Amino acid sequence: MLGNLFRQKQPSALCQALLYGLSLALMKGISLLMLPLTTRYLPPEQFGQLELLASVAIIGSILVGLGFESTFFRFCAHEKTLKQKRYCGGNILALSIILGLIAAVTGWYFAPQIASLLPAQVSAYQLRLVWIVFALEGIIAIPLAWLRIQDKALPFFVITTARALLQAALTLVFLTWHWGINGVLLAGTLVAVLQAVLLLAMQKQANGLILNLIQIKKYLSYSLPVAGSGLLAFMLMGFDRWLLAHMSTVEQVAIYGVAAKLALASVFLIQPFGMWWLPRRFSILQQKNGAGKVATCIALGITIVMIIAVFMCYLAPLLISCLLPGHYQDILGYLCALVLAMTFKEIAELVNIGCFSGHSTRGQLVVNLITTALGTIVMLFAIPYLAIWGVILALNLAYISKALLYYLLSQYHLPLPYPGKKLLLMALLCLLALLSTPGLFPGFTLHLNPLFSVIAMPLLLTAIARYLRLLPAPLTYNPRFS
Repeated sequence: MLGNLFRQKQPSALCQALLYGLSLALMKGISLLMLPLTTRYLPPEQFGQLELLASVAIIGSILVGLGFESTFFRFCAHEKTLKQKRYCGGNILALSIILGLIAAVTGWYFAPQIASLLPAQVSAYQLRLVWIVFALEGIIAIPLAWLRIQDKALPFFVITTARALLQAALTLVFLTWHWGINGVLLAGTLVAVLQAVLLLAMQKQANGLILNLIQIKKYLSYSLPVAGSGLLAFMLMGFDRWLLAHMSTVEQVAIYGVAAKLALASVFLIQPFGMWWLPRRFSILQQKNGAGKVATCIALGITIVMIIAVFMCYLAPLLISCLLPGHYQDILGYLCALVLAMTFKEIAELVNIGCFSGHSTRGQLVVNLITTALGTIVMLFAIPYLAIWGVILALNLAYISKALLYYLLSQYHLPLPYPGKKLLLMALLCLLALLSTPGLFPGFTLHLNPLFSVIAMPLLLTAIARYLRLLPAPLTYNPRFS
């Protein structure tokens, strides 16, 4: 059965994108559907504690993963033969397993001491469950990356969707049994263990495990700055919850966390494009007129990001009123401002290709150092006065700066012919549309049917983008980008 998943005929690029999109839609859609259940079963204080534990998982997965997924795409994409790709994958997987085991043992032993340092009351048992998950996530990422680089979209879809469905089912059962936070964490731990076992069995058939110290040194020289950038990113999306809990209340963390989860839906919606684009960007760059093709794809991605941001803001009032309990009904302003921050974050990730095109990633580490320092300083000064708005202000300033610095640095290393004027015009139109979100400013509203505006405004922006030739014709695919 495992072998059959690997031997499936490769679908077309369009089908792959649809499968990636469907898998992400199911995973994140299920996660969003679980949000009203979790917020109903867990009071704001407990939901805030869950958010802090999630931030621990973020920093742990960065430390254990060490940027190996980006390293895998960077080096395996340049290998010419399947044997060389397998050799590369086997080395990176073996290293990720070693680090995962070290992390699991260390975290299990020191959980009581670490729990006492957190800005909210959590138990050592809860922290151990979180630790197991992020120790496994670094291992899970490599077999999933192998499926993507081999264009195995169908097995990727089956495995990731099955995990999301099983985790949702277990979470629902444990919440109805009134297990609270422990039930949510236990559900995540059980499915992570099952997925890791399955993927390791599949990967053993495909690549095996190899440990070449010379190769590992090369991979680490590339991945360590990536991991450093990930830690810096945690200072903005993770450490923000710690600062908010320390300078405000855990209930404020809960409100901010719910708004952030809904805002992250805009990131999830762009991920099908990113999952198709990320493994291919360097190989496309090596093609004839590669710079032009890459610029076209990145401009397409930026346009999609901006339209999705508007769609998410217009959908937000419906989601809030239909899904969330009473104490979360006033988060629309937070949500729209966070969607704007996530838009700049995704644009930064699209325009940074020049920072990764060589054998060193130090440039992007410097960019992350600068922008993280800016964001953290603003948080420290703004949170005592503005609470949640202080965090949101810091995030927007940091991600705007990151997008600008990435663009300038990337253009220095790898000049790309972007359609700058068209993108700027599209950005202004999308910003105006976002500021016109129904209910965002009570004194100014378009008096449109909410459901109609959710559909009409993104369609209008899509038509404009098509007119500007930032989007391809519907249902067309250029084989030059395959």
